[in-house]
Amino acid sequence: MSGATQYDRLLGARYDTSRRLHAEELQVQRACARMEHEVRRHAVEQDTNERMRRAEERHRSAQSQRAARERLELEERMAQLMRTRRA
Repeated sequence: MSGATQYDRLLGARYDTSRRLHAEELQVQRACARMEHEVRRHAVEQDTNERMRRAEERHRSAQSQRAARERLELEERMAQLMRTRRA
């Protein structure tokens, strides 16, 4: 049999180029997928932080309201005791 012809060499070069381009495209797709994943992860992290901040704010507000009610109740009891002592 005879050696590779010019056509065979061109066909081989074309195949090699096609494989390299495909490999590069796969690398680009993987890099894009990693970046997209990182963006989604960051968005979830930001959302979680915001939700935690709001939950803490609600908790502090509830504590403040509870403390105000307790102060009012103590003041009312104290006033009642003072009225009872005077009578």
